Amino acid sequence: MTFLVERLAELRRHLDHLRDIRPRVRTAEDLQRDLSLHNDVLFSLLTVCQLVIDIASELAARRGIRFDDYVGAIRALGRDARFSPELLAGLDRLPGFRNIVVHEYVSLDMRRVIDALDGLAVVEQFLEVVRTIEAEG
Repeated sequence: MTFLVERLAELRRHLDHLRDIRPRVRTAEDLQRDLSLHNDVLFSLLTVCQLVIDIASELAARRGIRFDDYVGAIRALGRDARFSPELLAGLDRLPGFRNIVVHEYVSLDMRRVIDALDGLAVVEQFLEVVRTIEAEG
């Protein structure tokens, strides 16, 4: 199994999991009140963000594209016409959200977490584009 195939499978797993538990997250207070739900959602969102970054980094490396940071890895996808500007704009926020979850977890606004849960369609689109790229070899 290749690097991308493994990461795509893991991304699919976490996206499915987040979709399945989304009905349990009705309000920000649900995440503040239920530590298990809180941890479950945040870990899967963090993993989704990191997987997108890792996949973008791999695709850039395959094309010999250098980048300075996580945002640069996402933006490097723009050199491939299969990644629309709208898709890239949606993905561009993931490195920042990842950093907030990792570094500012104590003061994290749970409404932002709910927004992230509701904004996963862009990651679904990303996954499909990368699947196509990997299938083409």
